[in-house]
Amino acid sequence: MAEKRSDYRRQQSRKKGKKLLHHIRSAFADQDSTEEKVDVNPEFQRTQTERRSFTDDCQEFANNSEPIDTGLSREDKSLRLKKRLNRAILIVFVLIILVLLALFHL
Repeated sequence: MAEKRSDYRRQQSRKKGKKLLHHIRSAFADQDSTEEKVDVNPEFQRTQTERRSFTDDCQEFANNSEPIDTGLSREDKSLRLKKRLNRAILIVFVLIILVLLALFHL
């Protein structure tokens, strides 16, 4: 006899629930004990002298970066945003009117 659809759906939902619980458990599990060791080719490993710390990278970036100044004040930005918003509202109204005209006259 063929399996009923309700039985199949119930079985699939149980599997999904078990997978979800497994994912939640694995997220909170100790990852060091289950972590696999990866064999890396020694030619591609960095030596201790080649490694740089994170703070060195940050300082290098801070030294090379220039201050970012767009030249626009807060008021200028707000005015530009208001203009864009007004233009978008106008476009939406025009499109609504065109749709209504198309609906009632076609």
